[in-house]
Amino acid sequence: MSTPELTIPLQPGGPLAALRRLLAMAYAFLCVGGVVSYAFTSGPPEGLTWTAPAYLALSGALVLACTPLKQWQGPLTAALIGFASELSGVAFGLPYGHYEYTPVLGPALLGVPLVLTCAWLVLAAHVRGALDAWRVPASAQPVLGAAWMTALDLVIDPLAAGPLGYWSWSAGGVYYGIPATNFAGWFVVSMVIFLALPASWRPQRSLVWLGASVMAFFAALALLLGYVWLGALSLVLVALGLGGRRLP
Repeated sequence: MSTPELTIPLQPGGPLAALRRLLAMAYAFLCVGGVVSYAFTSGPPEGLTWTAPAYLALSGALVLACTPLKQWQGPLTAALIGFASELSGVAFGLPYGHYEYTPVLGPALLGVPLVLTCAWLVLAAHVRGALDAWRVPASAQPVLGAAWMTALDLVIDPLAAGPLGYWSWSAGGVYYGIPATNFAGWFVVSMVIFLALPASWRPQRSLVWLGASVMAFFAALALLLGYVWLGALSLVLVALGLGGRRLP
């Protein structure tokens, strides 16, 4: 699996650039290692279950490292709104339906793994950057961004709640055992996120690639595990994410 995010030019020199490269290399190692572990075994061997939360944490750290400090309000807004929705979901079943997390994703607060903050900010940065690259007007971004985020979850949720074992649903549904309320919840929460994002936050192209690499990771897992439809959908979303015109 290629890791194109490593080839994106970063600001040369200085400790911050070195930190970005270090984070990118560690992220790429876990990304490729995760795919290899499912290609030749049934997943990460015993004793390496920490790799899943580490992968998410590194992706979140990369978003912050590639975002100027004065623009951190953007990714942090996505992280906090997304995490708050997860707390509500686990406690009350709103807005997604009733589900619970397993210990796989590491330390949790009130039943929600802390690294979920990273998942939300990575996906929001990817979609926001891709919408900018497609020159989508700001007025249309909340609706289109919410639809795009929901499409990403059409790939992520069946794998995360299925073979990856990150969480489980209390009641089944027609889509890989997932209730329709989950995707309605994703749309609503994502729209709230995009309405709340500051207009000044314009994610760098590297963050569009980062999100695309996450979806390419899920595409590889889906195809390896026999989820052909999910793999195909994920690849379409990767192409859509990278298809916009490069911003100056």
